[in-house]
Amino acid sequence: MPRFLYLLRHSQSADKQMGQRDLERELTPDGVKQSLMMGTWLFRQNIFPDIILSSTAERAKATAGLVADTLKLDIDKIQLQEDLYDASTRTFFQFVTQLEDQFQHILCVAHNPVISYVAEYLTKAEIGDMPPAGLAVIKFNIQSWKDVGEGNGELMNYVNPQMLDN
Repeated sequence: MPRFLYLLRHSQSADKQMGQRDLERELTPDGVKQSLMMGTWLFRQNIFPDIILSSTAERAKATAGLVADTLKLDIDKIQLQEDLYDASTRTFFQFVTQLEDQFQHILCVAHNPVISYVAEYLTKAEIGDMPPAGLAVIKFNIQSWKDVGEGNGELMNYVNPQMLDN
């Protein structure tokens, strides 16, 4: 049974303000637009994640919420994961291998540079630095998420708002 991992970098966020924690940075108006664009793209591709796993940062939570709204998914499909904020590549990879097997389609909303590194590690595709709201669609022909490994994912698609804004 194929499994799909959708790696979405959070949309554009405001610069950190004096006295503000990085976790508190919010989306810009362009970031809101990007989130809606990516949600619309997923909808048009008939992609409806079983679950959305989001970093605990405000910008990631807002991205996840806007995408879920666009897809008309219940808000309870979003689970916040502290491990996705400021994760190392190793931590993020371990996170993926511990995903629950009941889920076949999982959307993860996280941060650069780790999300770009993990997408390349899993697919051996050259993706480069994913821009805000960049999305990698990765297919695995595995029985369990525990079987995810270096290069055993296939990059099915890669999109970002600049590609869609025509």
